[in-house]
Amino acid sequence: LSSPPPPAQFQERVSFDTFDNKEASDFSLTLNRKHKDYEYTKRSRTFLCGTDTNEYSDTALEWLIDELVDDGDEIVCLRVVEKDSKEALKWSGGQGQRGYRREATRFLEEIEKKNTEDRAISLVLEFSIGKVHDTIQQMIRIYEPAMLVVGTRGRSLTGYQGLLSSGSVSKYCLQYSPVPVIVVRPSSKREAKKRKRLADPSRGGYRDILDKS
Repeated sequence: LSSPPPPAQFQERVSFDTFDNKEASDFSLTLNRKHKDYEYTKRSRTFLCGTDTNEYSDTALEWLIDELVDDGDEIVCLRVVEKDSKEALKWSGGQGQRGYRREATRFLEEIEKKNTEDRAISLVLEFSIGKVHDTIQQMIRIYEPAMLVVGTRGRSLTGYQGLLSSGSVSKYCLQYSPVPVIVVRPSSKREAKKRKRLADPSRGGYRDILDKS
């Protein structure tokens, strides 16, 4: 007889969405999963991280998980695009709300896989259709993070590019965020680690999964 599969490291918690609320100005979906050993303590911290399908966004999230978080911390991953944009249409996959929910669930599963050190953390995905700048400020007010982490494709400090959608969102965060901001730039060491991971045939990247859908 084959042995039963190992228990899931992350356990699903209550989720919320406003996709069915026709009176809501923006549409959003909140997914929450906690590591099976996660415990909130007075030392627990919350980090807000902007994410999308670009590699520099992926780098920022990996850096946050590998270098900054510890057991008991919470990561809030924000993914937001403007309504009726090309990104929003791609996310829905022609299936509207069902497409958004499927995309959000798949993305959260990819985030879980990045926890290679098996840290006992809480993961929250805020998946939103609306105004990017307004949503960033709203998430900061709601979660009161210790830090906001964003990525940039540029290697120089003057090379900030858009993070969550077109436009210089990382630059906006540096100028207007009421909490400290870390901008993660690509590095040769982290890129080497990424190449090693991508070379592993047993692990498919989020972009690969999205392209095949």
